[in-house]
Amino acid sequence: MFKLFTIKLQLAVLLFIILCHASHAKDEIVVSVSSEADIAIEHFPAAGDYLLVWLAPEYGFRPSHRTLARALAEQAVEVWMGNIVEALYLPQSLKSLKQLDGRYVADLIEYAHKITGKKILVAGDSYAAISVLQGVHQWQQRNHRQAYLIGSILFTPNAYAYIPSLGLQPDYMPVISATNSPVMIFQATGSANSGQFQALKETLQINSDAVYSKLMADVMGLFYEEAPSEEIKKHLQTLPATIKKMIAVLERHKFPESLISIKSSETSKSGIDHYLKEYKGNNAPYTIDLNDAYGTRVFKDNFRGQVTIVNFWATWCPPCVEEIPSLNRFKNKMADFPVELISINYAENRQTIIDFMDKIKVDFPVLLDKNGEFAKKWNVITYPSTFVIDKHGQIKYGVNAAIEWDDPELIALIKSLL
Repeated sequence: MFKLFTIKLQLAVLLFIILCHASHAKDEIVVSVSSEADIAIEHFPAAGDYLLVWLAPEYGFRPSHRTLARALAEQAVEVWMGNIVEALYLPQSLKSLKQLDGRYVADLIEYAHKITGKKILVAGDSYAAISVLQGVHQWQQRNHRQAYLIGSILFTPNAYAYIPSLGLQPDYMPVISATNSPVMIFQATGSANSGQFQALKETLQINSDAVYSKLMADVMGLFYEEAPSEEIKKHLQTLPATIKKMIAVLERHKFPESLISIKSSETSKSGIDHYLKEYKGNNAPYTIDLNDAYGTRVFKDNFRGQVTIVNFWATWCPPCVEEIPSLNRFKNKMADFPVELISINYAENRQTIIDFMDKIKVDFPVLLDKNGEFAKKWNVITYPSTFVIDKHGQIKYGVNAAIEWDDPELIALIKSLL
Protein backbone atom coordinates (compact mmCIF):
# COMPACT_ATOMS: atom_id res chain seq x y z
CA MET A 1 0.00 0.00 0.00
CA PHE A 2 2.76 2.40 1.01
CA LYS A 3 4.72 1.48 -2.13
CA LEU A 4 1.69 2.26 -4.35
CA PHE A 5 1.23 5.60 -2.57
CA THR A 6 4.91 6.43 -3.15
CA ILE A 7 4.63 5.66 -6.87
CA LYS A 8 1.51 7.82 -7.17
CA LEU A 9 3.26 10.65 -5.33
CA GLN A 10 6.29 10.42 -7.63
CA LEU A 11 4.05 10.48 -10.69
CA ALA A 12 2.21 13.52 -9.34
CA VAL A 13 5.48 15.35 -8.73
CA LEU A 14 6.70 14.44 -12.21
CA LEU A 15 3.46 15.69 -13.76
CA PHE A 16 3.75 18.94 -11.79
CA ILE A 17 7.30 19.49 -13.06
CA ILE A 18 6.24 18.82 -16.65
CA LEU A 19 3.32 21.25 -16.38
CA CYS A 20 5.50 23.94 -14.84
CA HIS A 21 8.05 23.55 -17.62
CA ALA A 22 5.34 23.53 -20.29
CA SER A 23 4.00 26.84 -19.10
CA HIS A 24 7.09 28.49 -20.65
CA ALA A 25 7.70 26.02 -23.49
CA LYS A 26 7.03 26.74 -27.13
CA ASP A 27 4.04 25.12 -28.79
CA GLU A 28 2.21 25.97 -32.00
CA ILE A 29 -1.23 27.21 -32.91
CA VAL A 30 -2.62 28.08 -36.34
CA VAL A 31 -4.53 31.30 -36.93
CA SER A 32 -6.63 31.79 -40.08
CA VAL A 33 -6.41 35.49 -40.79
CA SER A 34 -8.23 35.30 -44.12
CA SER A 35 -9.02 32.94 -46.94
CA GLU A 36 -5.50 33.68 -48.15
CA ALA A 37 -3.40 32.62 -45.19
CA ASP A 38 -3.10 30.43 -42.13
CA ILE A 39 -0.37 31.75 -39.86
CA ALA A 40 1.52 29.18 -37.79
CA ILE A 41 2.12 30.82 -34.42
CA GLU A 42 5.01 29.83 -32.17
CA HIS A 43 3.26 30.05 -28.82
CA PHE A 44 4.97 30.75 -25.50
CA PRO A 45 2.10 30.56 -22.99
CA ALA A 46 2.10 32.38 -19.68
CA ALA A 47 -0.29 33.33 -16.92
CA GLY A 48 -0.86 37.07 -16.79
CA ASP A 49 -2.78 39.94 -18.35
CA TYR A 50 -0.54 40.68 -21.34
CA LEU A 51 0.14 39.07 -24.71
CA LEU A 52 2.89 40.11 -27.13
CA VAL A 53 2.25 39.50 -30.84
CA TRP A 54 5.78 39.33 -32.28
CA LEU A 55 6.22 39.69 -36.06
CA ALA A 56 9.11 38.17 -38.01
CA PRO A 57 11.58 40.59 -39.64
CA GLU A 58 12.92 40.36 -43.18
CA TYR A 59 15.29 37.53 -42.23
CA GLY A 60 12.80 35.46 -40.22
CA PHE A 61 13.03 34.34 -36.59
CA ARG A 62 16.31 33.25 -35.01
CA PRO A 63 17.29 31.48 -31.77
CA SER A 64 17.71 34.74 -29.84
CA HIS A 65 14.11 35.68 -30.65
CA ARG A 66 12.96 32.51 -28.94
CA THR A 67 15.34 32.99 -26.01
CA LEU A 68 13.77 36.37 -25.31
CA ALA A 69 10.25 35.01 -25.86
CA ARG A 70 10.79 32.29 -23.21
CA ALA A 71 12.18 34.85 -20.79
CA LEU A 72 9.15 37.10 -21.35
CA ALA A 73 6.85 34.15 -20.64
CA GLU A 74 8.66 33.76 -17.32
CA GLN A 75 7.75 37.40 -16.66
CA ALA A 76 4.08 36.47 -17.18
CA VAL A 77 3.93 37.95 -20.69
CA GLU A 78 2.48 35.49 -23.21
CA VAL A 79 4.17 35.59 -26.62
CA TRP A 80 2.83 34.73 -30.09
CA MET A 81 5.51 34.71 -32.79
CA GLY A 82 4.16 34.83 -36.34
CA ASN A 83 5.78 35.02 -39.77
CA ILE A 84 3.19 36.56 -42.08
CA VAL A 85 5.48 36.67 -45.11
CA GLU A 86 6.07 32.94 -44.80
CA ALA A 87 2.33 32.26 -44.40
CA LEU A 88 1.65 34.09 -47.66
CA TYR A 89 4.36 32.07 -49.46
CA LEU A 90 6.29 35.24 -50.24
CA PRO A 91 10.10 35.45 -50.30
CA GLN A 92 11.57 36.23 -46.88
CA SER A 93 12.72 39.74 -47.75
CA LEU A 94 12.32 43.44 -47.11
CA LYS A 95 10.40 43.83 -50.37
CA SER A 96 7.80 41.31 -49.17
CA LEU A 97 7.39 43.13 -45.85
CA LYS A 98 6.78 46.41 -47.66
CA GLN A 99 4.00 44.78 -49.71
CA LEU A 100 1.92 44.11 -46.59
CA ASP A 101 -0.75 46.63 -45.64
CA GLY A 102 -1.31 45.74 -41.99
CA ARG A 103 -4.62 43.87 -42.22
CA TYR A 104 -3.15 40.48 -41.32
CA VAL A 105 -1.49 41.99 -38.27
CA ALA A 106 -4.77 43.62 -37.25
CA ASP A 107 -6.46 40.22 -37.66
CA LEU A 108 -3.86 38.65 -35.37
CA ILE A 109 -4.38 41.36 -32.75
CA GLU A 110 -8.14 40.77 -32.78
CA TYR A 111 -7.84 36.99 -32.67
CA ALA A 112 -5.28 36.99 -29.85
CA HIS A 113 -7.54 39.10 -27.69
CA LYS A 114 -10.65 37.16 -28.62
CA ILE A 115 -9.36 33.79 -27.44
CA THR A 116 -7.28 34.98 -24.45
CA GLY A 117 -9.03 38.13 -23.23
CA LYS A 118 -5.60 39.65 -22.68
CA LYS A 119 -4.29 43.12 -23.41
CA ILE A 120 -2.17 43.12 -26.56
CA LEU A 121 1.16 44.60 -27.61
CA VAL A 122 2.82 44.18 -31.01
CA ALA A 123 6.58 43.78 -31.41
CA GLY A 124 9.14 43.54 -34.18
CA ASP A 125 12.77 44.22 -35.00
CA SER A 126 14.50 45.72 -38.02
CA TYR A 127 12.06 46.24 -40.93
CA ALA A 128 9.31 44.34 -39.12
CA ALA A 129 8.80 47.69 -37.40
CA ILE A 130 6.92 48.75 -40.54
CA SER A 131 4.56 45.75 -40.27
CA VAL A 132 4.03 46.45 -36.57
CA LEU A 133 3.02 50.08 -37.03
CA GLN A 134 0.92 49.37 -40.13
CA GLY A 135 -0.91 46.64 -38.21
CA VAL A 136 -1.60 48.93 -35.28
CA HIS A 137 -2.81 51.65 -37.66
CA GLN A 138 -5.11 49.15 -39.42
CA TRP A 139 -6.51 48.05 -36.06
CA GLN A 140 -7.22 51.70 -35.20
CA GLN A 141 -9.02 52.10 -38.52
CA ARG A 142 -11.50 49.39 -37.54
CA ASN A 143 -12.91 51.59 -34.76
CA HIS A 144 -12.78 49.14 -31.87
CA ARG A 145 -14.94 50.06 -28.92
CA GLN A 146 -12.80 48.16 -26.45
CA ALA A 147 -9.27 49.56 -26.13
CA TYR A 148 -7.36 46.36 -25.41
CA LEU A 149 -4.38 47.27 -27.62
CA ILE A 150 -1.64 48.94 -25.54
CA GLY A 151 1.01 49.83 -28.13
CA SER A 152 4.19 48.68 -29.86
CA ILE A 153 7.68 47.50 -28.90
CA LEU A 154 10.39 47.92 -31.53
CA PHE A 155 13.92 46.54 -31.44
CA THR A 156 16.46 48.58 -33.46
CA PRO A 157 13.82 49.50 -36.03
CA ASN A 158 14.44 50.19 -39.72
CA ALA A 159 11.75 52.14 -41.51
CA TYR A 160 13.36 53.67 -44.58
CA ALA A 161 11.13 54.01 -47.61
CA TYR A 162 14.33 53.48 -49.60
CA ILE A 163 18.07 53.87 -49.08
CA PRO A 164 19.17 57.33 -50.27
CA SER A 165 22.32 58.15 -52.20
CA LEU A 166 25.30 59.19 -50.08
CA GLY A 167 24.91 62.59 -48.46
CA LEU A 168 21.11 62.63 -48.59
CA GLN A 169 18.76 62.08 -45.66
CA PRO A 170 16.41 59.09 -45.86
CA ASP A 171 12.65 59.27 -46.26
CA TYR A 172 10.65 57.06 -43.91
CA MET A 173 7.71 54.84 -44.72
CA PRO A 174 4.50 56.93 -44.56
CA VAL A 175 3.16 55.02 -41.53
CA ILE A 176 5.93 56.53 -39.37
CA SER A 177 4.49 60.05 -39.55
CA ALA A 178 0.95 58.63 -39.25
CA THR A 179 1.64 56.85 -35.94
CA ASN A 180 0.09 58.33 -32.80
CA SER A 181 -0.02 55.23 -30.58
CA PRO A 182 2.36 54.42 -27.69
CA VAL A 183 5.75 53.07 -28.79
CA MET A 184 8.79 51.73 -26.91
CA ILE A 185 12.08 51.44 -28.83
CA PHE A 186 15.14 49.44 -27.79
CA GLN A 187 17.94 50.75 -29.99
CA ALA A 188 21.34 49.05 -30.38
CA THR A 189 24.02 51.75 -30.37
CA GLY A 190 26.30 49.78 -32.71
CA SER A 191 23.65 49.27 -35.39
CA ALA A 192 24.30 50.69 -38.84
CA ASN A 193 21.08 52.74 -38.50
CA SER A 194 21.97 54.28 -35.13
CA GLY A 195 22.98 57.56 -36.77
CA GLN A 196 19.39 57.97 -37.98
CA PHE A 197 17.74 56.87 -34.74
CA GLN A 198 17.12 60.37 -33.38
CA ALA A 199 15.48 61.47 -36.64
CA LEU A 200 13.21 58.42 -36.59
CA LYS A 201 12.25 59.04 -32.98
CA GLU A 202 11.49 62.70 -33.65
CA THR A 203 9.28 61.74 -36.61
CA LEU A 204 7.30 59.36 -34.38
CA GLN A 205 6.96 62.09 -31.75
CA ILE A 206 5.27 64.48 -34.17
CA ASN A 207 1.86 63.01 -33.34
CA SER A 208 2.53 61.25 -30.04
CA ASP A 209 3.91 62.12 -26.61
CA ALA A 210 4.14 58.41 -25.79
CA VAL A 211 7.36 57.49 -27.58
CA TYR A 212 9.98 56.00 -25.26
CA SER A 213 13.45 54.65 -25.97
CA LYS A 214 16.34 52.86 -24.32
CA LEU A 215 19.81 52.48 -25.82
CA MET A 216 21.47 49.07 -25.79
CA ALA A 217 25.21 49.71 -25.59
CA ASP A 218 28.03 47.67 -27.16
CA VAL A 219 25.85 45.63 -29.53
CA MET A 220 24.84 45.94 -33.19
CA GLY A 221 21.58 44.12 -32.53
CA LEU A 222 20.14 41.23 -30.55
CA PHE A 223 19.11 38.67 -33.12
CA TYR A 224 21.89 36.95 -35.04
CA GLU A 225 22.24 33.50 -36.56
CA GLU A 226 25.46 32.78 -34.72
CA ALA A 227 25.75 32.27 -30.96
CA PRO A 228 25.13 35.54 -29.08
CA SER A 229 28.10 37.47 -27.74
CA GLU A 230 28.51 38.10 -24.02
CA GLU A 231 27.21 41.65 -24.51
CA ILE A 232 24.06 40.35 -26.25
CA LYS A 233 23.55 37.77 -23.49
CA LYS A 234 23.65 40.54 -20.89
CA HIS A 235 20.95 42.49 -22.70
CA LEU A 236 18.81 39.39 -23.18
CA GLN A 237 19.01 38.77 -19.43
CA THR A 238 17.88 42.25 -18.39
CA LEU A 239 15.42 43.03 -21.20
CA PRO A 240 12.45 40.89 -20.04
CA ALA A 241 12.10 42.71 -16.72
CA THR A 242 12.60 46.07 -18.46
CA ILE A 243 9.94 45.23 -21.06
CA LYS A 244 7.51 44.21 -18.30
CA LYS A 245 8.03 47.59 -16.61
CA MET A 246 7.63 49.46 -19.90
CA ILE A 247 4.35 47.70 -20.63
CA ALA A 248 2.96 49.35 -17.50
CA VAL A 249 4.29 52.73 -18.69
CA LEU A 250 2.72 52.37 -22.14
CA GLU A 251 -0.55 51.22 -20.60
CA ARG A 252 -0.87 54.47 -18.65
CA HIS A 253 -1.38 56.31 -21.93
CA LYS A 254 -4.89 56.34 -23.31
CA PHE A 255 -4.86 54.70 -26.71
CA PRO A 256 -5.74 57.44 -29.25
CA GLU A 257 -9.24 57.31 -30.71
CA SER A 258 -8.36 59.59 -33.64
CA LEU A 259 -6.70 58.18 -36.73
CA ILE A 260 -4.07 59.93 -38.84
CA SER A 261 -4.28 59.14 -42.52
CA ILE A 262 -1.29 57.50 -44.17
CA LYS A 263 -0.08 59.62 -47.05
CA SER A 264 1.02 57.90 -50.21
CA SER A 265 4.68 58.09 -51.15
CA GLU A 266 7.18 56.50 -53.49
CA THR A 267 8.34 53.49 -51.49
CA SER A 268 9.59 51.35 -54.38
CA LYS A 269 12.33 53.80 -55.29
CA SER A 270 15.88 52.61 -54.69
CA GLY A 271 18.83 54.81 -53.83
CA ILE A 272 21.37 51.98 -54.00
CA ASP A 273 24.08 52.98 -56.46
CA HIS A 274 25.66 50.84 -59.16
CA TYR A 275 28.40 53.30 -59.99
CA LEU A 276 29.99 56.47 -58.61
CA LYS A 277 27.47 59.31 -58.35
CA GLU A 278 28.06 63.01 -57.97
CA TYR A 279 27.95 63.72 -54.25
CA LYS A 280 24.97 65.84 -53.12
CA GLY A 281 25.68 66.33 -49.42
CA ASN A 282 28.10 68.49 -47.44
CA ASN A 283 31.25 68.38 -49.59
CA ALA A 284 33.73 69.02 -46.78
CA PRO A 285 35.27 65.78 -45.44
CA TYR A 286 35.74 65.29 -41.71
CA THR A 287 39.18 65.15 -40.14
CA ILE A 288 40.33 61.56 -39.74
CA ASP A 289 41.92 60.77 -36.38
CA LEU A 290 41.70 57.02 -35.78
CA ASN A 291 43.99 54.11 -34.98
CA ASP A 292 44.51 51.33 -37.47
CA ALA A 293 44.07 47.65 -36.64
CA TYR A 294 47.66 47.47 -35.35
CA GLY A 295 47.37 50.49 -33.05
CA THR A 296 49.06 53.11 -35.26
CA ARG A 297 47.40 56.51 -35.17
CA VAL A 298 46.32 57.92 -38.53
CA PHE A 299 45.63 61.67 -38.61
CA LYS A 300 44.49 63.47 -41.73
CA ASP A 301 42.96 66.93 -41.86
CA ASN A 302 44.31 68.11 -45.23
CA PHE A 303 42.87 66.34 -48.26
CA ARG A 304 44.28 68.73 -50.88
CA GLY A 305 46.80 67.82 -53.55
CA GLN A 306 45.68 64.23 -54.10
CA VAL A 307 42.60 62.07 -54.54
CA THR A 308 41.50 60.30 -51.36
CA ILE A 309 39.17 57.31 -51.31
CA VAL A 310 37.44 56.75 -47.93
CA ASN A 311 35.70 53.37 -47.72
CA PHE A 312 33.39 52.40 -44.81
CA TRP A 313 32.87 48.65 -44.40
CA ALA A 314 32.40 45.72 -41.98
CA THR A 315 33.40 42.06 -41.96
CA TRP A 316 29.75 40.96 -41.48
CA CYS A 317 28.78 42.70 -44.73
CA PRO A 318 29.11 40.26 -47.71
CA PRO A 319 29.25 43.00 -50.40
CA CYS A 320 32.01 44.74 -48.41
CA VAL A 321 34.09 41.58 -48.38
CA GLU A 322 33.42 40.88 -52.06
CA GLU A 323 34.64 44.39 -52.88
CA ILE A 324 38.07 44.02 -51.22
CA PRO A 325 39.88 42.26 -54.11
CA SER A 326 38.91 45.00 -56.56
CA LEU A 327 40.04 47.64 -54.04
CA ASN A 328 43.38 45.82 -53.79
CA ARG A 329 43.70 45.88 -57.59
CA PHE A 330 42.69 49.55 -57.66
CA LYS A 331 45.40 50.44 -55.15
CA ASN A 332 48.04 48.57 -57.15
CA LYS A 333 47.01 50.23 -60.45
CA MET A 334 47.10 53.69 -58.83
CA ALA A 335 50.44 53.13 -57.06
CA ASP A 336 52.25 55.70 -59.26
CA PHE A 337 49.57 58.38 -58.85
CA PRO A 338 48.77 60.69 -55.91
CA VAL A 339 45.80 58.59 -54.81
CA GLU A 340 45.29 57.40 -51.23
CA LEU A 341 42.90 54.62 -50.21
CA ILE A 342 41.73 54.53 -46.59
CA SER A 343 39.20 52.05 -45.26
CA ILE A 344 37.32 52.49 -42.00
CA ASN A 345 35.81 49.49 -40.27
CA TYR A 346 32.47 50.07 -38.60
CA ALA A 347 32.21 49.25 -34.87
CA GLU A 348 34.12 45.95 -34.75
CA ASN A 349 36.89 45.11 -32.32
CA ARG A 350 40.58 45.01 -33.21
CA GLN A 351 40.97 41.25 -32.91
CA THR A 352 38.05 40.62 -35.26
CA ILE A 353 39.78 42.72 -37.93
CA ILE A 354 43.18 41.12 -37.42
CA ASP A 355 41.67 37.63 -37.64
CA PHE A 356 39.84 38.68 -40.81
CA MET A 357 43.02 40.04 -42.43
CA ASP A 358 44.82 36.80 -41.63
CA LYS A 359 42.34 35.10 -43.96
CA ILE A 360 41.58 37.82 -46.51
CA LYS A 361 44.32 39.88 -48.18
CA VAL A 362 43.85 43.61 -47.58
CA ASP A 363 46.45 45.88 -49.23
CA PHE A 364 45.32 49.14 -47.67
CA PRO A 365 45.10 50.59 -44.12
CA VAL A 366 42.09 49.56 -42.03
CA LEU A 367 41.16 52.14 -39.41
CA LEU A 368 38.88 51.35 -36.48
CA ASP A 369 35.68 53.29 -35.85
CA LYS A 370 35.21 51.54 -32.50
CA ASN A 371 31.76 52.83 -31.56
CA GLY A 372 30.49 53.85 -35.00
CA GLU A 373 30.47 57.56 -34.14
CA PHE A 374 32.79 58.50 -37.00
CA ALA A 375 30.50 56.84 -39.57
CA LYS A 376 27.59 58.83 -38.14
CA LYS A 377 29.43 62.09 -38.89
CA TRP A 378 29.67 61.06 -42.53
CA ASN A 379 25.96 60.10 -42.50
CA VAL A 380 26.72 56.52 -43.54
CA ILE A 381 23.49 54.49 -43.66
CA THR A 382 24.48 51.34 -45.54
CA TYR A 383 27.64 49.33 -46.10
CA PRO A 384 29.88 49.55 -47.98
CA SER A 385 29.82 53.30 -48.51
CA THR A 386 32.70 55.04 -50.24
CA PHE A 387 33.57 58.72 -50.68
CA VAL A 388 35.86 60.10 -53.39
CA ILE A 389 37.62 63.34 -52.39
CA ASP A 390 39.20 65.37 -55.18
CA LYS A 391 42.53 67.24 -55.16
CA HIS A 392 40.78 70.40 -53.94
CA GLY A 393 39.77 68.62 -50.73
CA GLN A 394 36.07 68.32 -51.62
CA ILE A 395 33.93 65.19 -51.73
CA LYS A 396 33.19 64.83 -55.44
CA TYR A 397 31.64 61.36 -55.79
CA GLY A 398 30.11 58.69 -53.61
CA VAL A 399 28.72 55.17 -53.84
CA ASN A 400 26.64 53.27 -51.27
CA ALA A 401 27.21 49.80 -52.68
CA ALA A 402 30.03 47.48 -53.73
CA ILE A 403 31.46 48.19 -57.17
CA GLU A 404 34.41 47.04 -59.33
CA TRP A 405 37.08 49.59 -58.46
CA ASP A 406 39.51 48.49 -61.17
CA ASP A 407 36.99 49.01 -63.95
CA PRO A 408 38.81 50.97 -66.72
CA GLU A 409 36.14 53.69 -66.90
CA LEU A 410 36.30 54.20 -63.14
CA ILE A 411 40.11 54.34 -63.21
CA ALA A 412 39.90 57.00 -65.94
CA LEU A 413 37.37 58.98 -63.86
CA ILE A 414 39.65 58.97 -60.81
CA LYS A 415 42.64 60.06 -62.90
CA SER A 416 40.58 62.96 -64.29
CA LEU A 417 40.36 64.37 -60.76
CA LEU A 418 44.15 64.70 -60.42
